[in-house]
Amino acid sequence: MTINKFILLIDLIITCGLTSCKKGLPIECYDKVYHEKHKDDICFTDCPGVTGCDGKFYCNECGMHANGIKKTQ
Repeated sequence: MTINKFILLIDLIITCGLTSCKKGLPIECYDKVYHEKHKDDICFTDCPGVTGCDGKFYCNECGMHANGIKKTQ
């Protein structure tokens, strides 16, 4: 496991633990299959900002998708 993947994994664990990714979200917002598809994506550290359908701010779409959250329509 490369250091970037390790950092991403730790970030995802902390983010999900602190925000309770699946709790209280609209049913169409969090998608377990979507999460499984994107959980191993390598995300760049650029941070233009994007809002997920959960109303939370993510640095970029990659990080949002890795958490299984879809983009606000």
